[in-house]
Amino acid sequence: MYLSTDKLMHFVVGLAVAVGFWQLTERYAPTGVRRVNPIWFFVMLIWGASGLFIFRKLHVPVLSGDLFFMAVPDWDIPLYNWTRWRFLLHRSWMFHSVLLPVSLLFTSLWRMHPSRSPAWKWLRDGAFGLSVGMSAHLLWDALYSMTKQGFFIHGWNQSTSLAWLGLNLLLGLGVPFLVMWGMDERSEWLRHAARLGQLRNNELWFSGLNGMELVKHKSSPRHIRYE
Repeated sequence: MYLSTDKLMHFVVGLAVAVGFWQLTERYAPTGVRRVNPIWFFVMLIWGASGLFIFRKLHVPVLSGDLFFMAVPDWDIPLYNWTRWRFLLHRSWMFHSVLLPVSLLFTSLWRMHPSRSPAWKWLRDGAFGLSVGMSAHLLWDALYSMTKQGFFIHGWNQSTSLAWLGLNLLLGLGVPFLVMWGMDERSEWLRHAARLGQLRNNELWFSGLNGMELVKHKSSPRHIRYE
């Protein structure tokens, strides 16, 4: 199977953006990033950046299909071929954006706390990787297109397309970082609360001991001297 240079470059740029993003979060949100499954993050990152092309190379059933082989931003190609809906022509605003991963991320955060199901944590970590990977895909698309005819979202002019690109890069990288930073801050707050709770428990324990000593002292029989 021949892999195009474009797909390989999407893969390389995806890895480069992922390394930079991970190092940034390790520096500013170390606790938050340690709560993310790195393997699942990486798999979803590759799916968003270049597609899981290795499965087709290995002839894995189901996973060799177009939706796994192609990067998520390129899904408008097979979907248009199946539906013939014109708004799904390649480089549609819907798929050349981070609407999908950001929506999945907020859904996982919304559902995670009431249900406590591990499935929502997997969805959250996958949305992290997918968002960063799709951002890397859009970045390489823009850089490569600017060397030719320019970057265009289907049906839009270049200025609007670049503004849409900038907005989605900001959201695709900024939202996962802020969520991880929030996870880091929440962990610090919980540790601080736990320390305060432990101190409070110690104070109550010592107060209880002091109270017991006071009661014991008051209830001890007094020595009576008889003349």
